Amino acid sequence: MSYLVLARKYRPQTFKEVYAQDHITEILNNALLSNRIAHAYLFTGPRGVGKTSMARIMAKNLNCVEGPTITPCNKCHNCLEIAAGTSADVIEIDGASNTGVDDIRELQRELLYAPSQSPWKIYIIDEVHMLSKNAFNALLKTLEEPPEKVLFIFATTEPFKVLPTIISRCQRYDFKRIPIDAIVKRLKELMLEEKIEIDSESLHLIARKADGSLRDALSLTDQVLSYCQDKVTIDKVREIFGLIPTQIYCELMRLIHARENSALLEKLQAIFEEGVDLQEFLNNMMEFIRIVILRKIGMSPSEVTSEEYPLYDGIVALFSRENLLYVMSMLLQARNEIKSSGNPYLIFELMMLKLCKLDEMEDVAKLIANLSSGAVSAAPARGSAPATKPTPAPAKVQKPEPIRTAEPVPSNKLDFNQENLDKVWERIKARVKKESGASGIALNFSSCEVKDRFKLLIKVTGSTYFKTLDGYKDEITKIVAEFFSQAPRLELEQLASEAPTKVEIKRHTLEDLKNLDKNLARFIEITDSKISQ
Repeated sequence: MSYLVLARKYRPQTFKEVYAQDHITEILNNALLSNRIAHAYLFTGPRGVGKTSMARIMAKNLNCVEGPTITPCNKCHNCLEIAAGTSADVIEIDGASNTGVDDIRELQRELLYAPSQSPWKIYIIDEVHMLSKNAFNALLKTLEEPPEKVLFIFATTEPFKVLPTIISRCQRYDFKRIPIDAIVKRLKELMLEEKIEIDSESLHLIARKADGSLRDALSLTDQVLSYCQDKVTIDKVREIFGLIPTQIYCELMRLIHARENSALLEKLQAIFEEGVDLQEFLNNMMEFIRIVILRKIGMSPSEVTSEEYPLYDGIVALFSRENLLYVMSMLLQARNEIKSSGNPYLIFELMMLKLCKLDEMEDVAKLIANLSSGAVSAAPARGSAPATKPTPAPAKVQKPEPIRTAEPVPSNKLDFNQENLDKVWERIKARVKKESGASGIALNFSSCEVKDRFKLLIKVTGSTYFKTLDGYKDEITKIVAEFFSQAPRLELEQLASEAPTKVEIKRHTLEDLKNLDKNLARFIEITDSKISQ
């Protein structure tokens, strides 16, 4: 029999074997126990976290001869066929290969036939986000009213590409990345079962490399075992993955702190002569600095073993938090510049030489505080005479603000009546025009009148001027109140515009034109001009 990779050999067969997804398995268990089975499920999450495995387990739970159950027997012909992928009633479809609307229509024709030998007919569509928009639309009606005993299970790593109308018709479950500790625990169990000798540091390195995917961790373990056989060491694991030991990054950071430029460049040259990929080296160094920063603020990252803490803590003691953040920003900048550079190693070396001047950098916040308090004075120019005791700067004399000139207002306010209104109306219009030119112009096309003792009526000709004054009504009221002892109430009245007057145009004869101007008469005679009708 051919070799079976670890990811397939140890694929979960029950809900209990699914790692780090208890929030989903518990819901599905309860649904099975209470017979509350939905017609469509959507499993979303990163790669290699158990979405397709969960779909197969769900299919076995429903189609097992003992089902529906939360613990399939994995012995009956239905369970064995589902596990092998040969069941006629559990159809697995690759969404990337069947993207068209014709594929969905073919699926809908198959729905007309009842399950052949199982209680349920189950369709598992992996990478469902690869379906076209037309294919999704063709599936809508089927998802809304599916045939009896038909179940759809969709799996995707990119749920944002799935139509909202599809998501709304499904029960969505979001799978999460598997923690490093859970991956390490699972790998230890499998290595004991496989009788492989492997140290804890190597397992942590594989788990960190897997980035939350248990399937990737098993694939990486297969790769390591192919090289190391029955005994795995950390040095061989680093060699396979092209990883630099943590001690190397510690040594580089110590050289940066000591400003050993020559030694730093020699160390980098030796590293890259071994064939280390620059981009991978940068990424690993950024991860190293990230962990150092976390240790600086008192955190204990799960991806670091307790044996590695002294290495990171040694670097923590050498650099301030601001300097570490600056190092991280320089690494990010270098990574972006390297992508478009013809000489990436030069850029990286220049960046490392810049980091050797970290001790010359002052804390910006501290410098600003010193400047504010006057503790820092400007340094004298090189070669200049010794600085004398600074003379105190003369006190700043605040320049008085210019006084805004306004139209004079009578010190003794007038009684509000028509006579007094006529006296100050021109001054009121001048004040309004100064504050708002448009409103001042509009008042020129108006008249004022005292009504009901405390009411000022302004009659405005034309709708345009009326709207202008109506929008400035409150301000006009305040200006008028400055002139009178009792503030009047302002009202506006729009007057109809006068109809344009007819202008009679008189037609002139040639003789009339000759009499008007001698030159014109001469011109008419020479040219023999005539008046056109």
